[in-house]
Amino acid sequence: MEKEKIDLIREALPAVKNCHYLNTGTNGPLCRATAEIMKKESEKEFLEGRYLPFLSELYKDMDETRSLLAEYINADYEEVALTHTATEGMNLILWGINWQPGDEIITTNQEHVASLAPITLIKNKYNLSVKYIEVTYAGDYNENVLLESFRKSISHKSRLLVVSHVSFSTGLTFPLKKLAEICHENDMYILVDGAQGAGATPLDVHDFNIDFYSLAGRKWLLGPEGIAALYISKKRISEVDPTFISPSSIKNRHNLDITSPYIIPAPYAARYQTATSINRPILLGFKESLKFLLKEVGKEWMLNRIKTLISSLRKKLEEIPEISIVTPEGTEAGFIHFLIDGWSPAAFCTIMNQRKYMIRPVPEQHLPAPIRVSVGFYNTEDEIKGLVENIVDIINKE
Repeated sequence: MEKEKIDLIREALPAVKNCHYLNTGTNGPLCRATAEIMKKESEKEFLEGRYLPFLSELYKDMDETRSLLAEYINADYEEVALTHTATEGMNLILWGINWQPGDEIITTNQEHVASLAPITLIKNKYNLSVKYIEVTYAGDYNENVLLESFRKSISHKSRLLVVSHVSFSTGLTFPLKKLAEICHENDMYILVDGAQGAGATPLDVHDFNIDFYSLAGRKWLLGPEGIAALYISKKRISEVDPTFISPSSIKNRHNLDITSPYIIPAPYAARYQTATSINRPILLGFKESLKFLLKEVGKEWMLNRIKTLISSLRKKLEEIPEISIVTPEGTEAGFIHFLIDGWSPAAFCTIMNQRKYMIRPVPEQHLPAPIRVSVGFYNTEDEIKGLVENIVDIINKE
């Protein structure tokens, strides 16, 4: 039964049969239904044109996609806004908070430039302070030390914690629920970069008590590029202004007083949607990806399978003397990060890619800049075995 399900899944994801697809942390494979509807809609627009009824259809599809996302992350539909990228979602919150000079942002040394770059801009724009928590990796990581370091970094000026759900550079899954609790005890917000979290590890934004969570569509949710989402807790919506605005950010679109500088924003999170008309082929493709995961694959099944395959891979890698695993044990999501004695990660990944094992190095600026393997629910036990055998073969040949 399990093998039959995996075979059907792999049949629906042609790219995973073309290579050993172990780089979902960059881009996930597209499912057949996603590719087909994107092609069909593009052809329709090309042959039939794009006219007024198209807009009403578009907004209906946007709302249905928001509902599917809400189901996936256990949010209310009204708390989900569609964005173009996870980076856009981070920017919307960082620029939307009513900052005062001297306010503090706390973040970590394991964040992606998608968070660090906008933090730099608003720091200079609003005269803010930024504190960085040093987070260790491998056997040196200790959750209690992380939580205590965060507590000690908080002052009466601290307003926001910016943290990844899963670190792109080490694979660490941060203890979001505990971090959120500390934030709220100290009258702080928590903004989560969920690019590597949603679709790779359990996520319940209400249970975690998260304020803001920005997720990517193109990675673990298997969507096309150019679409993502932002979760904003209902209780926080009145506290974050829209960063910039479009007709889709306004209630009833054209129903406003055009002779006065006032508008009524769209209800709840919809006010943060900035696309006047989002690319419909991409939107429909993402909707199909979410339906595939929720209705055909099953969220609980896919997350359990990722966990099982990651555990198996870790045990096999631990038996190789030349390998040092960077991802702290017990904190894995869909990643395993590791270093190999005597090897540049980039050089090693190049050889593995030539053997059709699609893994990648972390950019060298993000120490310790290890090799990164992304394990998806569609990967097989034989692929995990073959990955390890090829790693050993390359090490032994050198």
